[in-house]
Amino acid sequence: MTTDAAPGPGGLESVWVLHSRPYRNSSVILELFGARQGRIGAVARGGRRNTLLQPFRPLLASFSGRGELLTLIHCEAEAPALPLKGRALFCGFYLNEILVRLLHRFDPHPELLEPYRATLSLLTDADMPQDVLLRRFELTLLEALGYGFSLDHDAEGEPLNAGHGYRLDTTLGLIPDPKGFPGDALLAIAAGDWHDTARRVARDLLRQALAPLLGDRPLVSRELFR
Repeated sequence: MTTDAAPGPGGLESVWVLHSRPYRNSSVILELFGARQGRIGAVARGGRRNTLLQPFRPLLASFSGRGELLTLIHCEAEAPALPLKGRALFCGFYLNEILVRLLHRFDPHPELLEPYRATLSLLTDADMPQDVLLRRFELTLLEALGYGFSLDHDAEGEPLNAGHGYRLDTTLGLIPDPKGFPGDALLAIAAGDWHDTARRVARDLLRQALAPLLGDRPLVSRELFR
């Protein structure tokens, strides 16, 4: 898909840097996540010298050009950078990587912007388990992309039975299977009851759900957790 760059209100669009890589002598190619245009590819001329062009800092930006790769013509800080460190930083890199891998350029998903910002902000909250924050965002992302599934009803629309097992069919949803995920854990996830078993099941379930979308190439950010 191609696009004509157009300014948002006031000529600027709220964006976050998802990824950057060097380009030519002093420029960078950015992957950005914006309120209006979704994932944006842009060249920032002289961008290696611009300390604003870092992940986890909300920016206001404008662009010129058309096609798959726009040109960043202006950016300014919208708010201070989020202070992600240690494991919280790795979680942030994971969120950025799956957005780059799963979002198509210039396919807007404004409903994801606030969950993304909120998840990043909560990663530094000691009272919020980081894995739960990631699982909640993964569920939100799958729903936004059209791959969501019910956690309290099976693929036939029948309520889940806490005493039964279920496997995930990524095209249909949950299917009864005695060797599958325990129904009581799936119901706990649906109810927001993130006990230890529910967290383990959610990790494995969401990894299965995302695998066909991510493909065979490993996620670089997962290696950081090792």
